[in-house]
Amino acid sequence: MPTNREVLDTTIALERESMAIYARFARIFAADQNLHEFWFGMARDEARHVGALHLVATVLELEDQLDRPSPVAMRDATVRRVRELMESSGRDDDAQISIERALKTALEVEETELEDLVSDLLKALQKRDEYESCLRMLVHDLGELSYMIEQHCQDPAMLQRCDALVNRHAESLCAKAAAHS
Repeated sequence: MPTNREVLDTTIALERESMAIYARFARIFAADQNLHEFWFGMARDEARHVGALHLVATVLELEDQLDRPSPVAMRDATVRRVRELMESSGRDDDAQISIERALKTALEVEETELEDLVSDLLKALQKRDEYESCLRMLVHDLGELSYMIEQHCQDPAMLQRCDALVNRHAESLCAKAAAHS
């Protein structure tokens, strides 16, 4: 069973990689202000996840909990899938990346269990405020991703996949809010 440190280190590394992809897309689409702002916002929110996870790691270290077994299991398949996505998007020449390809990549990253892992970590480690903040950001980002897919792609299946993610995470957020009312 991995330790909190191992799970956090791996998750932070993967979040940084997804942040780098979104920052790269912000640069690639810099000529279109709306696209640039969208991608930069996605990168910024990944940076916030990294910061939240670093904060959790620091608190756990102060509480001598960092090297204890993690309550959240790392799924090797998730880690492999995210790394494969990062590597495949990094192989493409910037000039060859269309907005459709970039949006598809973002959806594929968001469909992995990485965001669930971040949420599960924050929830399991009793960091409720960070968990709810992370979930709100995720619902917001997925809503914006859905809008961008609708505006720039002619793929109803891709839009439906994104909307299903928005709904799933929004329902989790609503259930969390109802539990604390």
